[in-house]
Amino acid sequence: MKVSTSQIFERAMAQMSAQQSKVANMQTQLATGKQIIRPSDNPDQAGLIQRLSTALNRQDSYASNLGALTSRLKAEESALMTTENIMQRVRELAVQATNDTLSTSDRKIIATEVKALRNELLSLANTQDVSGNYVFAGSMARTKPFAENAQGTLVYQGDSNRIMVDISDQRQMQLNRPGSEVYSSIVRETAGGTSERVGFFSVLDDFSAALDNNNTAQMQSSLGEISQLTQNTAIAIADVGSRMAMADFQTDALNDVKARYQQLLSNAEDLDYASAITQLTSEMMSLEAGQSSFAKISQLSLFDYIR
Repeated sequence: MKVSTSQIFERAMAQMSAQQSKVANMQTQLATGKQIIRPSDNPDQAGLIQRLSTALNRQDSYASNLGALTSRLKAEESALMTTENIMQRVRELAVQATNDTLSTSDRKIIATEVKALRNELLSLANTQDVSGNYVFAGSMARTKPFAENAQGTLVYQGDSNRIMVDISDQRQMQLNRPGSEVYSSIVRETAGGTSERVGFFSVLDDFSAALDNNNTAQMQSSLGEISQLTQNTAIAIADVGSRMAMADFQTDALNDVKARYQQLLSNAEDLDYASAITQLTSEMMSLEAGQSSFAKISQLSLFDYIR
């Protein structure tokens, strides 16, 4: 088989062009710090990188959810802790009011404080978070949970829905607790032997009225009801505390998961500079050697052999 001069030149040019392309690709890798410049360079590895990036982005979404959840729970906890302190004070006043040594004017003074504490409790029940959403309104975050109706009675205007947020691939957590459960009603036995459900603030209003009217029987009944409301508040604090503990635990677990994904993604995507520089140097030396050899071969002719 005859090999022409043009074939020698074409083959040499093709080899040098491929080598130059390889060097250029490696230089681009060093510039970007990535192992793969185009998905076509290594489709399998490109697919792995895409899957790892998607998983890592999903963890970032969970972290954002946990941040919002923690902020909301802190607002709830703060309101409930203050609520419990106030309810303890109201209970102390109820115990004090049942003392037979108190006069009518003494009980009116207590009633004045109870009314002020009741208004403070109403403000706490209508607590808003940093986004302006009402904490105790259920899923109706823009509706004030406790307000007066047309009859002038303070009623719950939210709903009983619970908002769930994703905190991992397999877990959700409850973002809120309806105000009707936190500032809960109680069951009151009536004189006729029947029972009725009385709202949180109605209990306080009835206690204030009993103080104003010097109704000792009603004051005694109010003491038991207020003690029950105080106990319900303690249960609500325990609930939010457990959710905050779970959120903290999940945050730590999520950080570990993110660290693992970041390490896997780095191994699949990031360039090993030391190895890449060594390989680039070797490829550039090969290119220079090929170019030098081609330059010498291209200058040869038949006269070089018959001289």
